[in-house]
Amino acid sequence: MNRKPAKEYTTEQHLPKLGIDPYLKLMEHTASSETDQNAAHLGLVMLWLGDNVLDLVDEDLSAFDITESKLDLLMLLSLHADKELVTPSSIAARLGIRRSSVTSLLIWLEQRNWIIREPYAKDGRMTHVRISPEGRSLLQRVLPNFWSTCASMVEELTKEEQEVLRSVLAKLNKNIENRLGAGR
Repeated sequence: MNRKPAKEYTTEQHLPKLGIDPYLKLMEHTASSETDQNAAHLGLVMLWLGDNVLDLVDEDLSAFDITESKLDLLMLLSLHADKELVTPSSIAARLGIRRSSVTSLLIWLEQRNWIIREPYAKDGRMTHVRISPEGRSLLQRVLPNFWSTCASMVEELTKEEQEVLRSVLAKLNKNIENRLGAGR
């Protein structure tokens, strides 16, 4: 009996890149007649860009053992440090994510001593969340790298192109935030 080499059975096989054309052909056959396919094409590119941006940021943050979503939560807590009551529910509403997702993030951050969860003094049934001194220290170390990564994403653009992009992205973001009912 002839067996194939073990290498062919690895689970680490990578799918080849397809590019945009196969997706556009799929759209031609599956989009409703009311769908503006040029707009859908732009939306797909934006979706891919969003995924790639998060992957790039997570890759650059990996040296600090944190992801963009966890860093985002720490920044939010830092920016709202003067608020009397920051609850998991208010965080979920602000970030537009499920309460269970916030709970998972909070557990992960608390295990590293980057946040403090405590009963709210005026109502013991509620939990108050705040950034810890260790969390503030982490932000001080991570944020310079984070901002450099953010800047590097547009370094190929001229200053004029960056201004146009900023305006277009702000308009698109506002529209999406309005549709979701959540925003930063």
